Amino acid sequence: MALTRTETQLTWSAATSITISDASRHDTDAFTFDATDVAASVQLSADNASTPSLGDTLVAYIKWTTGDVVTGGGDDYDTDEHAQYLMILDMYASNTPGEDPAVKTLDIPVSAKGFKLSVVAAQGATHNVVVKARIATQRAA
Repeated sequence: MALTRTETQLTWSAATSITISDASRHDTDAFTFDATDVAASVQLSADNASTPSLGDTLVAYIKWTTGDVVTGGGDDYDTDEHAQYLMILDMYASNTPGEDPAVKTLDIPVSAKGFKLSVVAAQGATHNVVVKARIATQRAA
């Protein structure tokens, strides 16, 4: 079986990045796995738009969908409080780890139909954070 790599930039309302300027959650647009995807990795980048200070973190969650579980038409995603914790990026250089910009990659399962990433910057209201995300999948050919 041959494998091919497919890379996709995740988007926020069709934009390839989002500037977070509050402490609210922000979800990517939906991503749907191809039926032939056998493995996947997600990479997240957080770049503090000012000088980072203690507490400048970005926490990422993943909201899975298996389809229309509540039979209301359309895919249903995990709710904010039930989304799966994915990673934290610390942009304060005095912490270990801590760097700005911060970039991290993790493997994720492909058994669900798809997902949305949900991110929150603890101090986004005072220190804006530019966030980008990308997914790479291995697809059976």
